[in-house]
Formats: sequence, C-alpha cells, structure tokens
Amino acid sequence: MKKALLIIIALVVVLGMMFSGCGDDETTTTGTTQTTTGTTKTTTGPTQTTTGPTGTTAPTQSEPYGTLRVSMPSFSYETFDYIQGESFFGWSLYDPLITWDKDLDFAPAIAKDWTISEDGLTWTFEIRDDVYFHNGDKLTSADVLFSIEHMQDPKSTNPWSAYLSYNFDSHYCPDDKTYIYKTVIPEPPIVMSFASTRILPSKYIAEKGIEYFRQNPIGSGPWKFVSFTSGEICVMEANTEHWRTVPHFQRLEQLVVPEEATQVAMLKRGEVDIITGITLDRAIALGDEGWRMKQAAVPTGTNVIFPGTWMTDSPTKDIKVRRAIAHAINYQEICDTFFHGYAEPGGRFFHYPGMFGWGDDWGPEQYDPAQAATLLEEAGYPDAFDNPVIKIYIQTGTSYTLDLFQILQGYWEEAGIQTEIILVDAFEMLGMFFVSSANDPTALNHGAIFPWVYQNSWPTNVYHSKNMYCPGGAHTTSNDARAQELYNKAVNEPNPELGEQYYTEFLTYVHDELFINFGVCLVWDQMIVADTIGDFGWGEWMTIYDSYADIGHS
Repeated sequence: MKKALLIIIALVVVLGMMFSGCGDDETTTTGTTQTTTGTTKTTTGPTQTTTGPTGTTAPTQSEPYGTLRVSMPSFSYETFDYIQGESFFGWSLYDPLITWDKDLDFAPAIAKDWTISEDGLTWTFEIRDDVYFHNGDKLTSADVLFSIEHMQDPKSTNPWSAYLSYNFDSHYCPDDKTYIYKTVIPEPPIVMSFASTRILPSKYIAEKGIEYFRQNPIGSGPWKFVSFTSGEICVMEANTEHWRTVPHFQRLEQLVVPEEATQVAMLKRGEVDIITGITLDRAIALGDEGWRMKQAAVPTGTNVIFPGTWMTDSPTKDIKVRRAIAHAINYQEICDTFFHGYAEPGGRFFHYPGMFGWGDDWGPEQYDPAQAATLLEEAGYPDAFDNPVIKIYIQTGTSYTLDLFQILQGYWEEAGIQTEIILVDAFEMLGMFFVSSANDPTALNHGAIFPWVYQNSWPTNVYHSKNMYCPGGAHTTSNDARAQELYNKAVNEPNPELGEQYYTEFLTYVHDELFINFGVCLVWDQMIVADTIGDFGWGEWMTIYDSYADIGHS
C-alpha cells in the first residue's frame, strides 16, 4: 500500500511583505504550534530526503486545436483566489509546489526536489529554473514564498489555511532557486500542504493589486485565463509553453448547466463534449444508447455528519440516536438500486480502503432496524426531546445529494426518526460547515445532519480528520480532548510506520467513542463523453482539474 499525506492552504501577510526574505536574510513569522499526520518517504543520511520522479521534461506534441466543452451543475466556489473558500479553477491555471501521482506518491512539480533536515524542522525545496508565468515573468523562489504567505492570510476562508500557519516558524529564500520553510516542531504530514499550495505571480500581484488579479488571473499552469461569467461559463486557452503538459485542445470551455435534461440535450446536439454531475440513472440510460461512460479516477464518498453534538438539545446530542440513524439505513439496497451497482457500502470521512491509516478490520456500517429501534428506545426518542425533528442541510447544485438524502429520509421515517430537509447555496454551506461555530451556541448547524459528498482525490485524510475530530476543527463536530491527544501523538511521530499505526488508533477511537459521522457508500461516478473525445486516463498527477490537459481528440 502506497503511503502519502494531506491538504492545504493558509495565511496572507501584507502586499508589502511579498518579497521579504527572498535572496536576503531569513524572514520570520510566528505561529502557534499544533499538529497533523501522515507519512513521507525517507532515506537515511545527513538529511532525510523526500523526492519523486525527476523526468519532467517539456512534452513534444502537435499544436493544440479545437475546443473542449465540459458542462457541470455548478462551479461551486466562483473564485480564482484559493483563499476565498477554494479555487477549483486554480488547479488548471496554477502549478503546485509539489504534487502526488496516481499511486499516491509525492512527486516533483515547481519544486523538482526537496529534503527534510535530520531534526525534522527544516524543509528545503529546489525550485525549477524553466517555469514562466503566462505574462512571461520567470517563476522564482520569491513566488513560492509569497504563495505560502498568501495561503497563511488570517482573512482566508479556505478551511485548510491553518495548516501552513499553526506550526510555522519562519521561511526565506537564499537564492532564486531555493525556498526554505521551518516548523516549530516536526510535522511530516505538512508535505500535503505543500502539495496543495499553488504558486502565484508575486510581481504581477504587487503591481496590479490582489483585486485586479482576482479578475484577471495569471499563473504558470497548462491553461491560461480568457474570460469568466458568473454562474455561466469559464473560458481558458492552452498554454503552449507549459514546462510539463501542453493541452491537446486550444480552448477549454467549462459551462454551468444546472438542469440535467439540458446537459443531455446539449450533448446530443453536439454543443458539449463531456457532461458531468449527472445521476447514474441518466448516465446508464445514455450508455445504453451508445454514449461512452467514463468512470471517475477515485470513488466519491458520501458521509452523514453531526455538527455541534455537545452544544445542542437536538436528538443528535445522544450517541444512541446517532447510532440508530446509522443502523436504519439499508446500505446495500442503496448501492444496488439508486447507484445501480456502481457503489459499495462503506468508506469514512475522506477515507477509503488502501489509504493511509485505513484499518483492515474496518467494515461498513450495518443495517439493523431492530438495533435502531432499541437504541431509540434507550435514548427516549422522541418523547425525551422538546423538538424531535432533525434538520438536514443540503447544498444546492450537488448532483444526486438531494435525491440520495430523500431516500435516507425515507429509511429514517420508517425507523421513526423525524427529519426536515433544508436547501442552502454553496457559500451558505461554506459558512455553516467550514467556519467553526464552537463559540456560537445559537448556530443553525448545531444538532443538524450535514451530508458531505466528496471525491477521494487526496492521498490521505489527515488534516480533514483534524477538522472533523479535534477540538477547534472547522466543522464544529468535536470537543474531545482525548481525540486531540491521540491525533497529536500520530502527527508528530517521525517514524512513518509507527505514525500510521498511531493514526489508525486515533481513527478507531473517534469512530467507536464519538461517532460524529459515518460513511454511507463509495460511488464510482460516471461522466458521459462524446465521440469527439479520444480515450483518456486521469493525468500523471492526481490534482483536481489537471486532467483536462490530458484529454485528447478522437
């Protein structure tokens, strides 16, 4: 089993500090210490070395031509700046510092090599010398330093911002090709934060300002920004000078088409080449008509999550009710019928078999109506609660989530569990689920059920788990001190094998003792591809949208 680590983003310093520390003396910014876990490949010697494959020469291929048109139900976060929630467009426009491949091994990107000091505190990145931004400016270590600082902006609403700041000691650039980052205490999993940091053009932003950049973004990635209309279309064009991947298509059009039937009609009229985010019912029907189905590279997980359980009078404050909710669901029936066999019961929060820390003895939750009834009776449900109705908040524009949770609502109703579904938009959901409400006892999310449907495209779920299971986490789901203690033990363990063992123990504890979320199923989503598109894999790198550059003509 391949081992790897976890996720990103963090805190902006001021524009006046953009170049501080690069080529000069060391620049220091203090931060509080906390922790995280995962593994990183090491070799013994004076320093521990973490590397990936180094064969990253610029590709040779014919000039890109034509337009690739991809439709989807929603853009989710409509921003080109990843500290504004997240920027999925940014995976096409910008290059990451390092990345991970299909085997979940970390690999070079803007940093062609990197090492960790023997004490585990100093990370040294060797920056590529052949990368240019879309405006012709050369990318240097100064841009890396600026991008880390941007990720650390205290105003960031990206849920992962803290992971490049809370254990941060200092960083600086001894020259244009070297970036050095120091932590307060050892934290091997921070490698995932580096892999999730995309490099922005510091000189361009200093000259134009951050607001201008957000409207007119440039990066060094395989796609270049052309235009954007909120809620409608994002247009990019091929970066024919990209150092690694030159797209096969000259133009990329990503279109928002909320109505599934409209997506299908556009496909049949030849107005789009790929449709995404449709139900499996529709995908299978199109497959039966002869359209090509393309399976996602990794499974999509679906979780039921219980925020604020210790701060509510809702029935979800009782772990017996939470377990009854889980036992009331017929998981296999959902996989066989709603997902037509393209799913299997199980999975945990951003976690599936084979990932870092997965316990080989873990199975899916069990459908057991009798046990659900017993647990509800022991909890005194519904009579023991002033309001026995549990609210379910569901984000709009998320493919099958509403349909699925209406099915779950039916199982819960059959078990005597009362629920109410409330629809919210993406940014409202962001504020409810990614901004901690631990200090707000009146917050609406306390005592509710949150669906969380996500693609398991990360190497590990380490930092996701801190947000979910540790006090102060963004999701306001735990205040358990023992969970924090076990998490810290795993995260700061320098021995990879021992660190994984400790991490599995942590995950076992939070599932068995807290039960603040559970996995419903792992789904192999399908997109529909027109015959204008050739066969394609999922790219050398497992970043979110980089694969568009690898999609070719028929």
